[in-house]
Amino acid sequence: MGTATNPEQWAAMERLRFIERAAWWRGMVRRQDVSDVFGVGAAQVSMDIQKYQEMNPGSLVYSLNRKRYEGSPDMARLLDNSTLEEAVAQFMTRTGRLPVTGRIDAPGSPQVDWLVLPERRPGADVERRVFHAVLHRMRLEILYASPHGNSRGWRAIMPHALAWSGHRWHARAWCFEKGGYRDFVLGRMEEARWPVPAEPLPLRDEAWETMVTVEVMPHWDLSKEQAAAVAADFRMDKNCLRIQVRQAMVQYLETFLGLPPLDGKPGPPKLERVR
Repeated sequence: MGTATNPEQWAAMERLRFIERAAWWRGMVRRQDVSDVFGVGAAQVSMDIQKYQEMNPGSLVYSLNRKRYEGSPDMARLLDNSTLEEAVAQFMTRTGRLPVTGRIDAPGSPQVDWLVLPERRPGADVERRVFHAVLHRMRLEILYASPHGNSRGWRAIMPHALAWSGHRWHARAWCFEKGGYRDFVLGRMEEARWPVPAEPLPLRDEAWETMVTVEVMPHWDLSKEQAAAVAADFRMDKNCLRIQVRQAMVQYLETFLGLPPLDGKPGPPKLERVR
């Protein structure tokens, strides 16, 4: 015998969320689905579904032919706020993983696929030491390889923040060699020594602390129809998209949006296509 479903209990709430998620995204939920995922009996599942129907009337319709509950077209979500990526991971792939860059299995499904971009990150021990230095405001020595100026060597830095550019991690840090704040790509850190205590830095990182608004609009050379499509694609308001971003991260936003840099000085190419 199952026990009455109490939404205030964590396990019961997870089952109710799953019922809603499956019905909303996949369009249906079977009693066996809930049993398989949570290891509960049929009587308990029946009580869970009944409780959900009481909470969200009209959301589920039972199909006698298919022996399943189907989500109504105008079903509203009360409990679950899962994203498309989470729905893909749960209902379209065999791995149950989200599509992210780096080490990830193929989805194993003809219904979905994603690019597996080259991984650009250091070893876990380097990541740990960078994280520790940021968290505790400590001095860190790294063996850093930069493509600019063919430089490779040990650098003393004091990282105070981590920045995700959309495809790789950066450490925002004071560089003792350059005497200023710089972004250091974690994937270019070959080694890192254990961080050590350091005196607070005398200068603020104004570029990191300052928020700016970047405004973009469809390119002037587009036709009216093309411009309208671009505006709709980015959900622009009156043909303008306003994005708040840290001043230190504007360059990453420019790269992501394919914008030329304001200073008109794009960096040298790092790759060329072979085929």
